[in-house]
Amino acid sequence: MTGTLPRRGSAAPTGSDATPDRWPDERIARLAENAARHAPGVYAPAATVCADGRAARVDLDLAVDHGEHLPTVAEAVRRRVAAQVEAHTGLTVAGVTVTVVDLLLPEQGGSTTPPGSGG
Repeated sequence: MTGTLPRRGSAAPTGSDATPDRWPDERIARLAENAARHAPGVYAPAATVCADGRAARVDLDLAVDHGEHLPTVAEAVRRRVAAQVEAHTGLTVAGVTVTVVDLLLPEQGGSTTPPGSGG
């Protein structure tokens, strides 16, 4: 016998129109912020989410350590956020927009190790 069992606490799919349980946008935003917060060199992420039932778009504002390569940080955050949101909600992530709103100098609470030093 083969097949897929529904996750505990979720309704069984009823055909091609089945969608994941509805997650409030605010809850998805908190999940995205938590994922971004764990990316190296990222601080104080603030997310807004627009989900339509099958897909979600995430907008993130965050601060980054001065000296970090911003395109690399942004791509790492995009990948991490998309993976976490998709894994936990079952939604497809249509896009993650990352806006760096501040650069943190070491005396502002950022990292004291030079970028790329692995510390």
